[in-house]
Amino acid sequence: MKRISCSLIIYLLLISISSCGDKRKEQLTGIWHLQLMDINGTQLQGNSIGNWLWEFNMEGGYLTDIAGAREKGRYELKENQLKLQPVKGNESSRPGQTFTISKLDSIHLDLVSIDGKNKTSLFFSKVKASQVVGEKD
Repeated sequence: MKRISCSLIIYLLLISISSCGDKRKEQLTGIWHLQLMDINGTQLQGNSIGNWLWEFNMEGGYLTDIAGAREKGRYELKENQLKLQPVKGNESSRPGQTFTISKLDSIHLDLVSIDGKNKTSLFFSKVKASQVVGEKD
């Protein structure tokens, strides 16, 4: 009986852990608009540097539209890490990026990237698909 109870507890624990990842993926899924970018303490309002939209889907794909420059790729969400990898053959030949998620809920996505001596923080808010004109992923 103890063996069955222990197996049941382990099974339930594994299900709850995997569902936490799904919940974060559900929160990430959608279209995000850049509100503020902070580079080494210098703040830039999102609308002053063009229209930045990032879209994530449940299948692990993303589409970015940064002032008309579009990029498609795959993302991986693991705990508080978000990895973006552009699709090969894309106009962009840049390597992938990794961000630390400092906040993610139904309306806020805050990301931090530290590259060498530069620290970049991106603050997004979620927008409805009906508010966006053009291609969606």
